[in-house]
Amino acid sequence: MTPKDGMQYLAFVIFLILTIQIPSSEENQLQEIKFDRNLSEQDTLFTVDGYSFLNFSGNISHYSSINATWFLEVTVMESYGTELLDNRSLGLLGQIDTIIGNSDGWVDLGESEQFASMVYEARNWTDAESAGCCSFDYQPMTLSDDKQLTIIPPEVGPVNRTNGFWGWSESANISGFSDARYLRLIDLPRVGAIAEEVPLHITLPSGWEYKYSPMSEIIHGNPSHFIVNRSEAPVASDIRITIGENNPPVLTGARFPPSLSLISPESTSTYVASCSDSPLDSPDIQWVISKGDEKTSTINNSWFEFIPADHGFLHGDEISINATCYDYHGTTSLWNEVVLIDGIDPAWIGNFTFGGNLQDGIHTLPATIEVISGSELILDAIGSDDSSLPVYLELYTNISEGWRQYGVSQQMFQFTANQGSGVNGAEFGVVERHFQREPTEISMILVVTDEAGNSVMSECVVRVLDGNPPIIIPRLFWNDLAIEFDDEIHEGDELSLDLLHSFDDLDSIEKVSWSIFVDEKSLPLENNWTLDQRITIPQLSHGYHEIVVIATDSKGNTNQAEIELTVLPKRGAHVSIIETEFSRDTKVGEEATLIVTLQNEGTDPAFARICLSDICGRWIDQPISASLDSGPEIKKIEFNFHIINETMDGISLHWDSASAGTSGHIPIEISLENEVESSLSSVLLISSIVISASVLLFYRTFGSK
Repeated sequence: MTPKDGMQYLAFVIFLILTIQIPSSEENQLQEIKFDRNLSEQDTLFTVDGYSFLNFSGNISHYSSINATWFLEVTVMESYGTELLDNRSLGLLGQIDTIIGNSDGWVDLGESEQFASMVYEARNWTDAESAGCCSFDYQPMTLSDDKQLTIIPPEVGPVNRTNGFWGWSESANISGFSDARYLRLIDLPRVGAIAEEVPLHITLPSGWEYKYSPMSEIIHGNPSHFIVNRSEAPVASDIRITIGENNPPVLTGARFPPSLSLISPESTSTYVASCSDSPLDSPDIQWVISKGDEKTSTINNSWFEFIPADHGFLHGDEISINATCYDYHGTTSLWNEVVLIDGIDPAWIGNFTFGGNLQDGIHTLPATIEVISGSELILDAIGSDDSSLPVYLELYTNISEGWRQYGVSQQMFQFTANQGSGVNGAEFGVVERHFQREPTEISMILVVTDEAGNSVMSECVVRVLDGNPPIIIPRLFWNDLAIEFDDEIHEGDELSLDLLHSFDDLDSIEKVSWSIFVDEKSLPLENNWTLDQRITIPQLSHGYHEIVVIATDSKGNTNQAEIELTVLPKRGAHVSIIETEFSRDTKVGEEATLIVTLQNEGTDPAFARICLSDICGRWIDQPISASLDSGPEIKKIEFNFHIINETMDGISLHWDSASAGTSGHIPIEISLENEVESSLSSVLLISSIVISASVLLFYRTFGSK
């Protein structure tokens, strides 16, 4: 028999022992362990394969010896280097040939047996932790008696082959010692040894179970028999496992919707239970529904829906609902509820006030009512039930999403009835908001529910009548440009009023009548005027003005909008001469001072000066401009010049406005002749008065004589 055949035979014998003898004993607890290894030359899908067992036997108590059985079987591909020899990258056969052998490319029998001896010495352990097994309560478990060790060395042959295997198997009884803690700790080494590359099956004594591990992701199975895959550990660190004695599972139960011990025969209740135990346990939950001592139903699930009438329960019957949780060990926990079937509906009485009307002592809501938009509705309701338990009152309406008012036994409900989203509004376009709309209908529902879930419902439709005036949205335009009411407006601007964006909540826009007043004077509208036509505003003088727009719908609801306007003097610079005069009598050949009085009727400031041909005086020191409060600004300018002739041709007023971007000159028509004639006339007039007075005095003095 070759070493390979011997290894296959050993594996088969161990498999028979584990599957036939051990499962029948709960003490060994190696149930359902299966190992199927095909060691054919074609099987090259693994480098390290096998399995290991750590089976605890006997009871675990404080300060006592702990006994266990350790078994390990490992099969390693020859291409996988070993830590027992240097240069693992060569693979096992290369390591044996170059380090143990003569580097002839061949592993002979002596070299193979020498390597087997090295493996034997490496596995000559007494400390179970160094063997790749375990520690218990911080102390390494140790060898209790002789161990069984079988080495399967590599076969004789060339170094360059790729399909060979080697390995070993071992079994031993080991022991440890427990301390005083309630929970126990099992530590498994993870240092990269070959023994750590195969799954470790751990079996606990009866009544003990897995509790916790920081590396729970590499542990699976059931609470008393679980598998640790150390090769999948994300870090090179000892794997700590906490174990403890089994406790009953933790069971919680509830019924939804929650209530006291009464339920309706037609209502649907959902029973839910949650059971928790060891992380590796999946406890089973069983529900039992009973009427007295008679079981009516059994449900195996974590939840179920329950309608008493479907199970034959009637008013006055008492129901027992029991939940039982079974864990892996067969330990149970219980949850129980006893409920009484209540099949009688609650009742209510109340007073209902709406739109100036009062309905008192009612037991149901009117089917339909009509109220003016903006009306307040008040329902004062009192609930009652034959159980004398609280009654729940709820009022629902569709005036907004999720609108609900709630009370217990007695509640005053109130809300305001307004037109809803189906009427015209500013959110619509200017065309859509002008359509005829139907009044809003509000659905009002009162629900009265008792503790058992029995309920009565009363519904009323509230029709909301038109009580809102039109919405006036005026817009002001200047030269076809939309402006704000507080923008600068000047005397002489062409203004128009646009009402196209206005609307009524229910009436079409054609049913709305309009009146326009400018400074309390009615502005006539054309006979065929429509809202899409702008209204021309008469020319407004500078100062303060008011435009009033009045709109009335078909139901007589009226709204008024006031537009306050401030009109400034004219835009730009508008300079003119008011008066010209000389400071004194002048003659040809003399120096003269011409005084010109001018004004600016525009809001843009302007400078001015007087010129005689190309000879000009100085610009005025400060520009002149019109203002809202004082109107046009007036200023006098003096101009000194030498009079050459009586006509004084070529005198003019020059002005310039930088802000307006305009300038100009105004000829001044004045002649010395006119001024002389005026002076002569004055002298003659004075002389005539003096002569007349002298004649009169002479007559009165000497006439009587």
